[in-house]
Amino acid sequence: MKTRPLLLALGALLAVSLLARAGDDKDFSVRIEGHTHTTPVDLGLPAYPGASPYSEGQSDSGAVTLGAWAGRFGLRVQALKFRSRDAAPQVAAFYARALAQYGTVLDCREPAAREKPPKDQPDRLSCDSSAPKAGQFEYRVGTRKSFRVISVRPDGEGSRFDMARIELGS
Repeated sequence: MKTRPLLLALGALLAVSLLARAGDDKDFSVRIEGHTHTTPVDLGLPAYPGASPYSEGQSDSGAVTLGAWAGRFGLRVQALKFRSRDAAPQVAAFYARALAQYGTVLDCREPAAREKPPKDQPDRLSCDSSAPKAGQFEYRVGTRKSFRVISVRPDGEGSRFDMARIELGS
């Protein structure tokens, strides 16, 4: 995973939050977390049978947890990358079922899932405005501040898939 840009973004968010909130809370604290020991269990999801971790070079473990908190504000991202010999639709169906334990699963290929939530539902999750490319899948479940996402795409005879759990504090 390319962690340097994410670490820089987390650092910038942390600095802004420190300046804005330091005087608001007597119990104000700052925490930073980062490691590559993330597993599917950490994301609350099962490992796909027969899948193997995928990395894009020696500096990429295919797994990462990054987090930064300043007072009540924070961001935590846990992400994993895998490869499977099974076709993308089969892997996507497995994870659509697995995500359902957390609520209604958004299929980001559907236009309704990409609509911006109404102002009276600010915590409602939606997908990015652009749909996954043909043959690719993306599913999300949760709220805008705490959600899981699975992205699956064809890769040669099999598929590649990424999974993440993202939590935002306010």
